[in-house]
Amino acid sequence: MAEEEKNQQSDNQNASADTQVTSSDSNTTPPVSQEEPQTSIAKDSSPEESVDGPPSKERRNFLKVIATAGGILGLTPFIPYGSFFTATLGGTEPVRQKIMNAETGSFVNVSDMQPDSSVIFPFPRTGDVEKDSEPFRRYQLIRLAPDLGGESNDASSFRIYSMVCVHMWCLWDYIEGREVEVNGEKFTGNIECPCHGSNYDVRDGLSHKGPAIKQSKPNDALPTLPLEVDENGDIWVLPPDTALEADGVVGLGRYV
Repeated sequence: MAEEEKNQQSDNQNASADTQVTSSDSNTTPPVSQEEPQTSIAKDSSPEESVDGPPSKERRNFLKVIATAGGILGLTPFIPYGSFFTATLGGTEPVRQKIMNAETGSFVNVSDMQPDSSVIFPFPRTGDVEKDSEPFRRYQLIRLAPDLGGESNDASSFRIYSMVCVHMWCLWDYIEGREVEVNGEKFTGNIECPCHGSNYDVRDGLSHKGPAIKQSKPNDALPTLPLEVDENGDIWVLPPDTALEADGVVGLGRYV
């Protein structure tokens, strides 16, 4: 009987030892899954990639759009804001047309304009008052000053340019009697934008002062229109070549 109790006590001790070994093994071998959430948390909490990293292309484009929109909003004191976003030629064909003075409603003749003067007119003209007042249809016919040959009664005395400034789409004006100097040459008459101070050479529409001069070609020159003077002295616009290498694109510019 004593021997049987001794054997049972020995079996209990062995079972206890096995339990201790199993417990020790479980404590010294951590589960593999414990490391993965720790690595994930470290990545998510790193401020370097989300804050100091270079901005994505989408973010750069977004900021660029915001900056451009802000600049255009600044033009509202000078031009009808909505017109620049809704303006369209409406499928109107730019055919040969007599120039009609937007203020008087009469056709323009050589005898109507003195040297160093200008006339605003729509092109292509539709006869619809609302359409013809759209900024992208606005042009100025300029008769050059006498020192630039403006006393001749032929087409060489005249220039036509889109009134949409290629810098930020404000509407410029021709300043009579303004003496300017471009590349060391002095002459009379200048095209000036009231928004940001871009100035254009009346002889060819190329910017010579202000922010437009810093823009890359062809975004530094005003689009133009070809013209002719008939035997009666009436001034006509001819269908333009809207290639950038030719008469140019309104709001974008042309190569000069």
